[in-house]
Amino acid sequence: MTFDDENLPIRLDTSWWHASVAFPDQHGDAAAQALATALAGHRFHFLRKDAGVRLRTEQPSTGLLDQLVADSVITGWAAGVYEPETHAFGGPEGMAVAHDVFCADSPAALAQTGVPGARERSVMLLSAMIREAGLDPFEAGDVYARWAALRPTLSPPQGPTLDKAVSAMRRLMNADAALRPEAETGWGERFAAFEEAGRRLRRLAADGRLIRGIRAVIAHHAIFAFNRAGVPADVQAATAWLGRHVAFSTGEAADVSTPTSAPADPSLPRMETTVTPVTQPAQLSEALAQRLVDSGHLHSHTVIDAFRTTDRHAFLPGIDPESAYKEDAVPIKHDEHGEMISCISAPSIVATQLEQLGAQPGHKVMEAGAATGYNAALLGKIVAPGGQVWTLDVDQDLVAGASRHLAEAGVDNATAVMADGAAGLPEHAPYDRIIFTVGAGDVPVKILDQLAPGGRLVLPMRIRGSISRSFAFERDGDTWKTVSCEMATFIPLRKGVCDDVYTLVPMAGEGNVRLETFSEQDVDRDALRTVLDQHQTKIYTGVKFRQGSAWEWLYLYLACVLPNGLSRLPGQRPGFTPHFGWGSMAALDGGSLAYLTIREGEDDKGRYWEVGVIGHGEAGSTLAERVVGEIRAWDASGGNDAPEPGFRMAVADARDRLTVDDTRFLVDKPYSRLVIDWARKG
Repeated sequence: MTFDDENLPIRLDTSWWHASVAFPDQHGDAAAQALATALAGHRFHFLRKDAGVRLRTEQPSTGLLDQLVADSVITGWAAGVYEPETHAFGGPEGMAVAHDVFCADSPAALAQTGVPGARERSVMLLSAMIREAGLDPFEAGDVYARWAALRPTLSPPQGPTLDKAVSAMRRLMNADAALRPEAETGWGERFAAFEEAGRRLRRLAADGRLIRGIRAVIAHHAIFAFNRAGVPADVQAATAWLGRHVAFSTGEAADVSTPTSAPADPSLPRMETTVTPVTQPAQLSEALAQRLVDSGHLHSHTVIDAFRTTDRHAFLPGIDPESAYKEDAVPIKHDEHGEMISCISAPSIVATQLEQLGAQPGHKVMEAGAATGYNAALLGKIVAPGGQVWTLDVDQDLVAGASRHLAEAGVDNATAVMADGAAGLPEHAPYDRIIFTVGAGDVPVKILDQLAPGGRLVLPMRIRGSISRSFAFERDGDTWKTVSCEMATFIPLRKGVCDDVYTLVPMAGEGNVRLETFSEQDVDRDALRTVLDQHQTKIYTGVKFRQGSAWEWLYLYLACVLPNGLSRLPGQRPGFTPHFGWGSMAALDGGSLAYLTIREGEDDKGRYWEVGVIGHGEAGSTLAERVVGEIRAWDASGGNDAPEPGFRMAVADARDRLTVDDTRFLVDKPYSRLVIDWARKG
């Protein structure tokens, strides 16, 4: 079974025949052109990968490829299984649009391998799609920004070099592709296909039939189009950066949303690659630290310095260095079912937790969740001189790997130990700081006595259902107060005294949707497997989210007021219309569920997304009505404008000191009581 980055099984597409085709090292351009000639008259699309292409054809092409091998045009080929990125392109209907534009573009893109001007042609094609999708200049800029975020980090140009590059990019973005001088045969049909794709995506988005935002979908089209054109990743990064700069710089904006564009200038210059990719380890670490400072995730000098001087990729052997610094978690271990059981967290999550921890030079720190040792290395630098770090994990191979990475990095004040993080390491207690980089369903009470007076515990803990936050607890008499609380989700504790056991319920039928359920939830898991095949009730709330609105407070509120909290419902299937591309959040009642959806609109304040609820199952209609009522109550009591809540926690006999009142939600767990103080209007 193959899994995607959400750890969901990938639905395979059997409608396209797939082969990985290898080109000769020194004659790749000629091989690509010969392959294009051989495929004339076939409907196909491709991506460039590993000094060759991944070819997808409507009919098997075994004879054609065998002949090319016999003629020494290609060095070999291997059949495989096509795995379409349906989620990335907006769902099944968005994927159909993608396949049409792929096939319209692929013959020329493959035939033009090595022909100068690939980047310039691709910018014009992408701009045609953006125009017909109806995006305004800043929305177009957001497409380029999303694309840039998925490409290598850059060192932007300055001065005259920047001005020249931006000017060339602006002219390309505004040029009428139909008037391109000395265009090759078939160019008109090619850019018309990109225009038609933009129009189709616009209609799908307007009808609420895309499962991702249209800008995210078009950004993915940019990656694929430039890949087909043979534009290297660093040049793509430069192009994306320039497109974003054109839209958001203080100078003239690019009017890429106007269907009738200015005529192309026959003397239009080729763009120069003036944006330098960052490739050296020191540059990558420096760029990561600066990115986290700019985003607000880092602000303490000691933590910033630790990020700048610690090579993240050194703790991820086998991973491309540039990939190691992207804003993504990197899996490092899976169980026998393919489920991820250990990873190195995304950089922003690592930064957030270290800022929450507030470790100082000379501190003793215990970390639960060694993973690769990267966190421990950062902590070792933060607490130096005089400080010491112990990082714990339950798997010997992870402990051995972390120890090796720490030694290779020259970190001599951090030690990896095989132990249960929930039980702690009492032989080295007390600790000034204790941090968990794994998720807990309750407070591991054994570690509280291992914390020194005035110490701090950072613990990612589920509140109810899938909703969890990273708490920074400090003792306050007989109870505990939070000095920081951030939204975060981690791989759960396992093999220990405080495991957070959950059950994944795969939905029956087509697609790969599955539901997270937990032991405290009163649900019928067998009934839930088929619930999405049952009649649905859809209700819209009238509650509007704007660009940049946070969902975390609505999630937290619903987790507090609904008996079973909220559960993640990731994946995709026909008829499933979640509020995000990755999936949705769902309320549960026995064998019924109600999940969140949205529909887009525009009013005098601009574009908005109205929250809706879709219920399935015997009690689906009633549950949907309840969730709608709670969402409206949340909005009426202040919504995202209400003050942020406070949190208190107690264990053992001190639990009774925390009681509920009109501004409090109380969550009882086996070992602890969590109280959420949330002053709201009404």
